[in-house]
Amino acid sequence: MEPQDLTEHAKVELELRTVESMFCYSTPCGGGEYEVREGHVKFPVMIDSRTCGCGVWQVSGIPCKHGLRVIYNQRLDPLYFVSHFFKGAAYKLAYAEHMHPIPDPTQWPEFNLPTINPPGIKRIARRPSKQRKRGAMEAKKRKRHTLVKCSKCKEMGHNARTCKSSTGSSKAPPK
Repeated sequence: MEPQDLTEHAKVELELRTVESMFCYSTPCGGGEYEVREGHVKFPVMIDSRTCGCGVWQVSGIPCKHGLRVIYNQRLDPLYFVSHFFKGAAYKLAYAEHMHPIPDPTQWPEFNLPTINPPGIKRIARRPSKQRKRGAMEAKKRKRHTLVKCSKCKEMGHNARTCKSSTGSSKAPPK
């Protein structure tokens, strides 16, 4: 099989996994089974059934980095182990049928089915508010202005700490 027979996605994935496979080491166990080490982790690879312990090969249909390490060590062609779904013939067969045009949505037939509404909004669980909620037409809450009275000069509007009158001594008398 030629590399041009593969889809572009399969070519790119195969190249990426080939680079990643350089950091793996395989050990034959017999009967088409291999143990592939990647760092401190070991993966069982069955080349005949096209499976690996990581599960990537079974899911994607393209040999994983562990499977590719075994394939390259055995001097086999990795293109032979790619699923037939990624080959050009299967790709062309999937799109061989012509597509029918779709009419405008205004021309679609009417169906007497109930309308489906989105689910209601659920209130999230949280601590209840301490203040009551005021209505939209209700007046805003006024701020209370407390008047302060100075304990030194007995005037309103300031306190003893900020008093500017000279009647009170600001420092304690010397002992």
